[in-house]
Amino acid sequence: MNELENNEISQAAEDIKKKKRNGKIKLAAAFILTVALTASVTSCVCNIGYINSTEKTAAYQQKLNKVKELLDKHYLYDIDEEETAEKAVAAYVEGLDEPYTHYYTKKEFEDFTSNIEDSYVGIGIVISMNDNNQIEVVAPFEGSPAYAAGVLPRDILKSVNGVEYSGDKMEEAVNVITGGKAGTTVELVFVRDGKEISMTIERGDISSESVSTEMLDGNIGLVRISSFNTNSKGSKQDTYTEFKEKVEQMQAEGMEKMIIDLRDNPGGSLDIVCEISDMIVPEGLITYMEYKDGKREEFKSDANEMNIPICVLINENSASASEVLTGCLKDYKKATVIGKTSYGKGIVQSVYPFMDGSGISMTVAKYYSPSGVCIHGTGITPDIEVDMPEEFKQYYASSVPHDNDTQLQKAVEVLRNTE
Repeated sequence: MNELENNEISQAAEDIKKKKRNGKIKLAAAFILTVALTASVTSCVCNIGYINSTEKTAAYQQKLNKVKELLDKHYLYDIDEEETAEKAVAAYVEGLDEPYTHYYTKKEFEDFTSNIEDSYVGIGIVISMNDNNQIEVVAPFEGSPAYAAGVLPRDILKSVNGVEYSGDKMEEAVNVITGGKAGTTVELVFVRDGKEISMTIERGDISSESVSTEMLDGNIGLVRISSFNTNSKGSKQDTYTEFKEKVEQMQAEGMEKMIIDLRDNPGGSLDIVCEISDMIVPEGLITYMEYKDGKREEFKSDANEMNIPICVLINENSASASEVLTGCLKDYKKATVIGKTSYGKGIVQSVYPFMDGSGISMTVAKYYSPSGVCIHGTGITPDIEVDMPEEFKQYYASSVPHDNDTQLQKAVEVLRNTE
């Protein structure tokens, strides 16, 4: 199976809705719950059935039956059975207190699946719950409304439209943020360095190229990947296609060495990042995942490879799929990694749709680099650690002028001294 983070199998983004009836959909290892819930998806068939009950679950079911019996007999008010059941299931799942495992009602699941593709309506940020039960920004997507408004990685989202949300209420916050059409606005309050920052951000159609290139002096090609996206509905364009076409164009123009800039890249589709890795590394293992039952799923490359000197730039906001690519190139010694230790997101989610249109996402596996390293919670340490200048540490890497970009300058220096 070649899915994204385990995320997507080929066109999962387009046919996920068809598979909701009886499938298990694997989500990006980058989880990265995005505001607009962008995540790449994969699908693999798995019928949803009843779980064998143990004595404890049987006792629990007995208790629920008794509660229902008492309510039916004595409770003063009418009960909306459907709504109560939905809340009970949601509470059970959220009680796990794990930031990447969630239950979606039918409406929430429809919103989720409609935003899986490269194009969606939202403000374009990736968020996660931190250890302090806060909603923390992993990164805004480059060129998004959130990016233009000045939202920064590590900002804490405090409130949406005047209502405060803790980390365990992240899904509710997302529903409010994405609950409007393009052109409407949402009021957000972030906390940065202990200070509150209020922003009014206009929702927009988030669809932009994820790969940009520039030829530097010395025939060094600078290739920036802002995220690993699947194709939008009605389009064959995805990040792999962009990367392949633009790199081949630069090679035709004389590129002899390459810098791959993954700074502030929050991740995306595992399938896509594996295709890009396959272009660069020799035949062998790209990454693998291990499940609770010990099952191991491997993603491999063919014998074709690129034989030019490469540097990879990462920072604290390089997450998930970008860490898969970095770890793979580092293990094969195909690139020198420069910058700061990456984010450290190395777990995989799967989505299980139910017959009534609702669904559940849950953490099901860890992924590893070819050498067997799981970076979850630790990140990837660069071969050469380089800080950005103090005055530019709060800037997006892509917006720092080349003359001030110490990490980029180091990569150029390394490549100029490499044959």
